[in-house]
Amino acid sequence: MNLKETLKMLRVKEWIKFFTPIPLIGAILEHATPFALILIGVIFFCVIGYGFVINNYFDVEIDKRNTKKVRMGKNPLSAGKVTKKETLVLMSVLLVIPIALSCFLTLTGVLFTMLSILFLTLYSVEYIRLKERFIVDIITHGLMFGLFPFLAGFTLAGDDLNMRTLLIASLFMIIGSESLLTHQINDYGEDFGNSSTTVVRVGQKRGWALLIFFVLLSMVNLELIAHCSDIGMMLHGGAFAYLIAYPIYTCRGEIKDVINNYSCAGDSRIL
Repeated sequence: MNLKETLKMLRVKEWIKFFTPIPLIGAILEHATPFALILIGVIFFCVIGYGFVINNYFDVEIDKRNTKKVRMGKNPLSAGKVTKKETLVLMSVLLVIPIALSCFLTLTGVLFTMLSILFLTLYSVEYIRLKERFIVDIITHGLMFGLFPFLAGFTLAGDDLNMRTLLIASLFMIIGSESLLTHQINDYGEDFGNSSTTVVRVGQKRGWALLIFFVLLSMVNLELIAHCSDIGMMLHGGAFAYLIAYPIYTCRGEIKDVINNYSCAGDSRIL
């Protein structure tokens, strides 16, 4: 087994900064002990890693045609550097660890952990492939990377769910949905003709409109959280700024291209 190439299947650099903190934030809000916090971190490192590995496993043929992924070596399986058997062993390990560890915490936490795993599987698995179903792909991404991980982190540390917690969970769901929309907008050129994503179906312009809708929805959700609990001016302002900055930062390349194209079109009209 080529361990280095096998571990590349997890694509850790793509999600470690964005998705791992979500269950940890849930755990911190429920005042998790340091031991529980470490366990939750390990659990969701494995769960999220599993999601990316199973995506690579079922996207082999699509990824072979994606020049960007081939160039960056995002799927060692499609490049023939890892075998299907090695990938299945890796997925098994990534499933056993979080399920076993979550059993040491709470039953409700186990439920939300299992829901995260279930939707990560249904998102990519052959014949079901929620990732290729119109709008469902966006909602599913929000559930499996936002809502369920946050609720799992919260309930693995305790079981005191309330309205504020559910509102925060729904905010992370919206952000999780946004993250897929930004990805689909950025990869529109590569996906067109190869994959049936929501943005491919509606077109890039309507994809931008969908993204703006989700950004506005996240702002409304944040104001509801602020209305239901005293989160303070600094946290409120910081969260509001993040909700604006996140989609702009992740789509900065596409935004730059739009501006450049507009500038070129303006120059040609002047000439």
